Amino acid sequence: MSPETRERVLRVAAEDFGGASADETVRRLLDEHWQRKAVAAMDRFRAQDPGGWAEYLAEGRAWSAVDAPVADEAWDADEVWDESV
Repeated sequence: MSPETRERVLRVAAEDFGGASADETVRRLLDEHWQRKAVAAMDRFRAQDPGGWAEYLAEGRAWSAVDAPVADEAWDADEVWDESV
């Protein structure tokens, strides 16, 4: 990496990433790059295949309907299970 590019990365690190290291800044920038590519691919899919996009959304809604909340805490053994719920 050239010194000029390193300085640019460090400037982004200081201004946008709270003083992160050059390594962490490059990682974040690469993550943002791949996220933008993924969003662009979905935008193309939506534009080029409206029927496929509608099916994709319908499948997402169907899977969303089967989601159940996940407990963050371990089961409390002292709690009494209420079968009527």
